[in-house]
Amino acid sequence: MEAGALAAGAALRAALALHPTWPRSLAARNELATPLSALQRLQEGHHLATHLPTPLNPYEAGAVHHPPLALALLGPLTDPHSSQPALSWAAWIAADVLTAWALARVADRRKRRPLVVDDGEKQWTGAWVAALYLFHPFAIATTLARSTTSFSNLFLALAISSAVEGSLITAAFHLSLATHLSLYPVLLLPPLILVAHLATNSPESAERAPRSRVSCAVEGVLAFVGHQAVLLALSRWLTGSWAFLSSVYGVILTIPDLTPNIGLAWYFFIEMFDHFRAFFLVVFALHPLAYVAPLTIHYRKDPLFAAVLLIGAISLLKSYPSLGDWSLWHALLGCYSELLPHVTSPLFHSLLPLYALLLLPSFSHLWLGSNSGNANFFYASTLVWAVAMGGWAVEAGKAWGRREATRGLDDEGRAKVRAGEWKVVQR
Repeated sequence: MEAGALAAGAALRAALALHPTWPRSLAARNELATPLSALQRLQEGHHLATHLPTPLNPYEAGAVHHPPLALALLGPLTDPHSSQPALSWAAWIAADVLTAWALARVADRRKRRPLVVDDGEKQWTGAWVAALYLFHPFAIATTLARSTTSFSNLFLALAISSAVEGSLITAAFHLSLATHLSLYPVLLLPPLILVAHLATNSPESAERAPRSRVSCAVEGVLAFVGHQAVLLALSRWLTGSWAFLSSVYGVILTIPDLTPNIGLAWYFFIEMFDHFRAFFLVVFALHPLAYVAPLTIHYRKDPLFAAVLLIGAISLLKSYPSLGDWSLWHALLGCYSELLPHVTSPLFHSLLPLYALLLLPSFSHLWLGSNSGNANFFYASTLVWAVAMGGWAVEAGKAWGRREATRGLDDEGRAKVRAGEWKVVQR
């Protein structure tokens, strides 16, 4: 069944890629393409570096924000003058298929606690989780737009899959690749180290001698730093200088490109007075970081769930988010399908994102298409989207807590909770 889902997802993408206008129009959508992931920026950088009589540094103009390795490896595949465009589509489709495969391994190999059948808990198989990602509209649209978010999702999924299997060094390497593309994945290093530590010390592990958290942390950090140093050295060799650092990673922290997207930062800094800008840049940069320690410590018995919540927080708070970031998060939530019976007001939490999805293209068209609106229209729709997705992240954490509290009760206590006589209160 899993192989069938992977084949069907790949075939669907290949068929949609043949449409004469959809890929081009989706590549220009600000909900899918950001300055850090857009196909047009990737093509521009590759053109400046290779197709001019005198090659130019693609980072001097300040419009290209892809890392040098992405320009070198993915740039040739996106050349509009290439005689083999099928190779480009094959690369993006393969990335999505591998992402779905890695997510299926996470769902199948994650150590799960016993289900409470009376509460209606069910666990989705790896095939269902793979299908959730492959047939997710956001993932399909991201592939058709050929956004590099597809590769960020791939390396994140591979890092989580390796950590669940106890392969700490492999997880660190994959996380380093994801960080090299978008910086924020470095925040996932602490929970993934804990995930790998628990997998290594589990009864099913082939290792005989248990390992301490300190030794796993040292090994994981050294592997990550060493691999990142190699990637940066290769980038320095390709470009001949370290100037790419400010264009690739500095832009994530300083947010100089205020191209509209579904995030919270672009409009905020358009309206910001210059003498307040530095302070709020620090606030925006530290905001995702502030969740790492609390989530990792609180969910130390289930650090994989901490990583899932962190991915949701990053997707919400990063400076240049896209809908493609949320496709991975939704699929990871599918690995915790046993939490669904513990979600309160599921209809509300489902309808609010749909309402936001209707507002985003509508208000974008009113502002940028028909000129009958202004930036407030589109930003209002991004705020609705942020409330909807933030609400889902909060509700997922509450559902995890309700389930843990309910599982600690006996049969009589759980029956009273189901009957409404007892209520689970979280502090």
